Amino acid sequence: MASNIAGVVLLVCTFMALQAMAADAYYDNNGGGGGDDSVTMQMFEEWMAKFGKTYKCHGEKEHRFAVFRDNVRFIRSYRPEATYDSAVRINQFADLTNGEFVATYTGVKPPPPATHPHPHPEEAPRPVDPIWMPCCIDWRFKGAVTGVKDQGACGSCWAFAAVAAIEGLTQIRTGKLTPLSEQELVDCDTGSSGCAGGHTDRAFELVAAKGGITAESEYRYEGYRGRCRADDALFNHVARQPVTAYVDASGPAFQFYGSGVFPGPRGMAAPKPNHAVTLVGYCQDGASGKKYWIAKNSWGKTWGQQGYILLEKDVLQPYGTCGLAVSPFYPTV
Repeated sequence: MASNIAGVVLLVCTFMALQAMAADAYYDNNGGGGGDDSVTMQMFEEWMAKFGKTYKCHGEKEHRFAVFRDNVRFIRSYRPEATYDSAVRINQFADLTNGEFVATYTGVKPPPPATHPHPHPEEAPRPVDPIWMPCCIDWRFKGAVTGVKDQGACGSCWAFAAVAAIEGLTQIRTGKLTPLSEQELVDCDTGSSGCAGGHTDRAFELVAAKGGITAESEYRYEGYRGRCRADDALFNHVARQPVTAYVDASGPAFQFYGSGVFPGPRGMAAPKPNHAVTLVGYCQDGASGKKYWIAKNSWGKTWGQQGYILLEKDVLQPYGTCGLAVSPFYPTV
């Protein structure tokens, strides 16, 4: 048995050594590595001592050094956009690929949204039993329709139609009728054009991807397209108490976050939450003027700013930075 285990360890170490050799060859052929490898190796040895890292064999150490070198290259080449001061730095995760980091240090499984109001094209319509099908139906008298609203001089009928359908479905599923925010769709649905017209089906997709929509009482209708205030409801809760939020912690910039206001990935693609943090406050950077959330992480004090990350607040993305506005939770006593 012992000889079999030793054989497996030898094979793993040999494989890692070959990977490291392949990485060395790649960098040598592409103008990387070379002269600064001795400096990087010294950094690696100091990093190992600082974080108490040890490896089973020389092959594994060579492999981890190759990963460390890749990460150092990323950190050295990282440049935030001109108006941001976020920075990345070497931390305890520097010998892990981003795939290994995400697989090991993220793992939250957000609950599915309470309702999915958008139709699924791949699903066949549910048949209605003609035995109980009423000859007439009026959802107003079943408590599933809110009062008539006024869109004003704004071509936002698409948002009002979508919200009315979501309000009705929510009441049917939960028994509670809550007026919801058309203004959130007008401001935040980048697949539509606000008061210049829009798409109800895309509004459904946004609400489903975001995991819900804000109540009308917290995001009032204005009749014009303004700044997307995806963070506003969250702001009200964090002002009262710490709040749990799911975030997408994928990507090496999050892995090696060191300081400054973190803008998250660029683009409007929906994030894929895989980690949980606690929002313990918010403020504004005096130099850059950037507003930010103060998020407490659980990766020790050597990560980020003594274990915290500053996530940009009041962003255009309807999901919030790294998706933090999608599924906030807080305890009640």
